[in-house]
Amino acid sequence: MKISLRYKILISFSCVFFIGIIVLIYSTEKIINNNNQYIIEKEMKQVRKDIDIYLKQYFILNNTEPNKSIFKVEGKNITEELSYKIGDEISLYSDAGEILWDSYGHRDDKDSTEDLKLALEGKTSYSINKKNNKFFVNLSYPINLNEKNIGILRYTRDYTKFYSGSNHIISTIKIIACSLFFFIVLLSSMLTQHITRPIINLQEASKKIKQGDFEVDVCITSKDEIGELAKSFKSMVETIKDQIITIKRDRDALREVEMSRKVFFDNVTHELKTPITTILGYSEIIEDNGFTEEEFFKKGIAHIRQESERLNRMVVELLDLSKNTYKDFSYEFDFIDLSRILNITCEEMFIKARRYNITIQSNIEGNINIKADKDKLKQIFINIIDNSIKYGYVNSTIKVNAYKKYSKAIIEVIDEGEGIDLKDIENIFQPFFRVDKKLSREKGGNGLGLSIVKTIVEKHNGQVHIKSKVKEWTKVTIEFPLL
Repeated sequence: MKISLRYKILISFSCVFFIGIIVLIYSTEKIINNNNQYIIEKEMKQVRKDIDIYLKQYFILNNTEPNKSIFKVEGKNITEELSYKIGDEISLYSDAGEILWDSYGHRDDKDSTEDLKLALEGKTSYSINKKNNKFFVNLSYPINLNEKNIGILRYTRDYTKFYSGSNHIISTIKIIACSLFFFIVLLSSMLTQHITRPIINLQEASKKIKQGDFEVDVCITSKDEIGELAKSFKSMVETIKDQIITIKRDRDALREVEMSRKVFFDNVTHELKTPITTILGYSEIIEDNGFTEEEFFKKGIAHIRQESERLNRMVVELLDLSKNTYKDFSYEFDFIDLSRILNITCEEMFIKARRYNITIQSNIEGNINIKADKDKLKQIFINIIDNSIKYGYVNSTIKVNAYKKYSKAIIEVIDEGEGIDLKDIENIFQPFFRVDKKLSREKGGNGLGLSIVKTIVEKHNGQVHIKSKVKEWTKVTIEFPLL
């Protein structure tokens, strides 16, 4: 068992002072409690004397002969006057223990009745009771006047403040004792720290590591905290080595990200350059020739308008992609009925699909509730269905399915078209990637739609997958977590 010198010293000092503090606290509590009982007992004796004097004077002044029935007749006046003079609760009982009168107008059942039982046996007794953080003292004794037992009197006083003061003293002593104990332990720890001089070896090793030399040899074999520290130090050195390797790997990954970013901007430049070049070319020709050839003029204006629209769409999609990718871009998440939004989208896209004699067949389960941004959710559905319309066969059918499976909402969009080759599916979500660039330009596509879709889906903690068979079909599956 590994027990260090520092640990031994700390245990020795701690045990001595701990025992001393326990003895101090116990002795203090014992003395204070004994003193409290002495004070209470002395006060109870004095109270009984005062009550006996009052009762004798009461019967003399009222010219009344004390007997067992007197408490039933005069008990109310007696308890009220006694309570008023003494300032505490008074209860009167018959010699059989039946309560007759109470100065507070209710039965005295808030604590134990051990003192009352002893009073029924002809003894004077008091009890200390605690209830709801309050302390009460009950004094019960038989009243004997003219050698006659006419009943039992019970006196109750609230000693909460008295005991609170005593408890405060005890608590203060405990706090001081504990503070002293911890201070001594801390001081002992500081002293023993000077004994552990082998730590200097670790300091020298740290200097070598600071200079970049991680091949350090810490020769500390003690079976105490220093030995454990040496092992931890060696482990730390190995961890630092691993971290350096990780940093280098992250650096390489960062370079790859930079390269991807460069490729992205190169693609942006290229894609922007094509429509701009077309627009400038036709503009210059029209400017030079004027309105000499009506057919060429109309053709040029049509190209300029077409390329301008494509350029505008590209800029809007680039801004959309940038906003959705930016980590601090805010989404307005709310509880959404996905079924309703998807049904509305299918109805809206039906008009565009009808131009190509394409039918949208929807099979959407009701009450699919998720937490999402309503506008972004609709943007996803429009983009996917729009792609199915653009690249689907004429006179074909687009199937839109939505259902709940386990804890997920599943949306499927299946079209009949050219399909996508397996090697292209791996890159389909990359910005500006297009399976057929010529066809995409003709259809008005910029290769950004699916990138935006993937980004929005991931922001909703969802997933998007694409499966396809060339010349037959393409299936897009989106999954969102249910509420």
